[in-house]
Amino acid sequence: MDQQMLDRPQRARGRPALNAIQAVDEDRLLGLAFATFAERGYEGTTLRDLSKRLGVSHNLLNVRFGRKEDLWVRAVDWRMAQASPFVEAAFDEPADPEVRLRHLIQRFCLWATSNGDIVSLTNVEGCRSTWRLDHIVERFVLPFQRRLDDLLDAVKRQRPVHDLSTAALMALLVQGVGYYFCAVPMQQRIGAGREVDAIHATAQAERLAGFLLAALLPPIR
Repeated sequence: MDQQMLDRPQRARGRPALNAIQAVDEDRLLGLAFATFAERGYEGTTLRDLSKRLGVSHNLLNVRFGRKEDLWVRAVDWRMAQASPFVEAAFDEPADPEVRLRHLIQRFCLWATSNGDIVSLTNVEGCRSTWRLDHIVERFVLPFQRRLDDLLDAVKRQRPVHDLSTAALMALLVQGVGYYFCAVPMQQRIGAGREVDAIHATAQAERLAGFLLAALLPPIR
């Protein structure tokens, strides 16, 4: 055997080289991982299946992310960090509380047209009591709800608002508007596919936002 081959450092069989681990784009890894968890559920997703979809070795995912639980948390946090600012920017606008509330609802309905993967995952995880639901609620839902409570309280000090809890309002947005845009095959089968396609979804989101705001904010007499 060539002496250079003998002198070359050997790595354990089955473990990816460090440069191979670093070469795979992390956004691509986390994006596909989140999409798979949203599509198949946590129990229906394995690191081996993910590695096949990514075209990388099984051990690469283990080395880079650890256990499946760790990958789920990383993927969820990464995806939410991408998607949340668009809606939450409305909280910080230098505007009247009612204007901020209107913009928040409008932004959320528009957000729902392009974030069906998040809606799918939260719908699945929201129906079971698991550590994953705890993570979603504590990390994302409760902070958003507290800010929404504060905003609604500020609006109520200025004008009448229908008595609707923030939990109910968020359900109408996520499981209502969000599901409507997420379940495209359902809409197609019941004759509403044109409402949620790429051409008409934005206008439909604006209509739904107007409907929710009219129900939430009665006319001032």
